Amino acid sequence: MPTAFIPFTVRATVREDHKRSFRMDIERLTSSHRAWAPLDVVKSTNTQALLRGAVAHGVHTATDASLARYLQGRFVCDNDIHLDLTVSIER
Repeated sequence: MPTAFIPFTVRATVREDHKRSFRMDIERLTSSHRAWAPLDVVKSTNTQALLRGAVAHGVHTATDASLARYLQGRFVCDNDIHLDLTVSIER
């Protein structure tokens, strides 16, 4: 049975102690192959980026906040990328 993917948008905001690496971090997130949550840049500045993606349906997609926590954790574990995230799940 195929897995349902949930589309979302996420606003990534730079953390004060990671300003120098923000642009490179966004490039790393969107250029690397992540089958669990492919991401595309919609708009980006030196302090914020609006990204669009999709993630497999699961417990972490119950609310916007739970998906934000999930993505933050994965970005840190997989890429050592620290961002503040605001997620909007498209329903």
